[in-house]
Amino acid sequence: MLTIDAKNVDFYYSDFHALKNINFEVEKNKVVALIGPSGCGKSTFLRLINRMNDLIDGTRMTGTVLVEGKDIYAPNIHVDELRKEVGMVFQKPNPFPKSIFENVAYGLRVNGIKDSTFIEERVIESIKSAALWDEVKDKLNKSAFALSGGQQQRLCIARALAISPKVVLMDEPASALDPISTAKVEELIHELKKDYTIIIVTHNMQQASRVSDKTAYFYLGELIEYDETTKIFTNPTEHSTQNYITGRFG
Repeated sequence: MLTIDAKNVDFYYSDFHALKNINFEVEKNKVVALIGPSGCGKSTFLRLINRMNDLIDGTRMTGTVLVEGKDIYAPNIHVDELRKEVGMVFQKPNPFPKSIFENVAYGLRVNGIKDSTFIEERVIESIKSAALWDEVKDKLNKSAFALSGGQQQRLCIARALAISPKVVLMDEPASALDPISTAKVEELIHELKKDYTIIIVTHNMQQASRVSDKTAYFYLGELIEYDETTKIFTNPTEHSTQNYITGRFG
């Protein structure tokens, strides 16, 4: 079953043609890595899937993006509802200036949930899902800023999970982290794909090869190659994919 299906997608920042005729499918409960040099369109494409690009003036898109069969750019789509189904984790941890507990509860509260027992259960469940519970269970009322960078990033993942999304988008989630924290985030991605479909943008080739089922290589706004990760890294079809993966350019 397809969770995401993008067809003939072109995207523009004013006159700049940032994405060119992208066709892209993601199956349910898979991890897909988007790789390619800086400025090649991978983060722009990621942000199309929860309409984050809508926040930028002068942008426009043609083509269709379906999430679980729904055209997310259709006029009747409420973006707030879409973002409940498509969670996002950014490059740098961005906890709110609140307690650890309230960071995770925030999404539930803004969506109108008032049942304190339900909120508490979801917060605990989400922190456990983000492999953070043992480290914070005794300090849920402490500021999120007291956590290390790696813990803050896992807290942001817990915050994204709390509203029960179908898809989790990750834009270089480990680039600001040390190797031990990076390994924890990668282990977490493996666990999360049992319940979620995950798309991760990464500049780290080893990370892409470790965490993903499929890999998409973007270059100059085009999707050059998209295949099983083992094939992309051992026997890519396109010469430019080979050059990028072996470090000859990019």
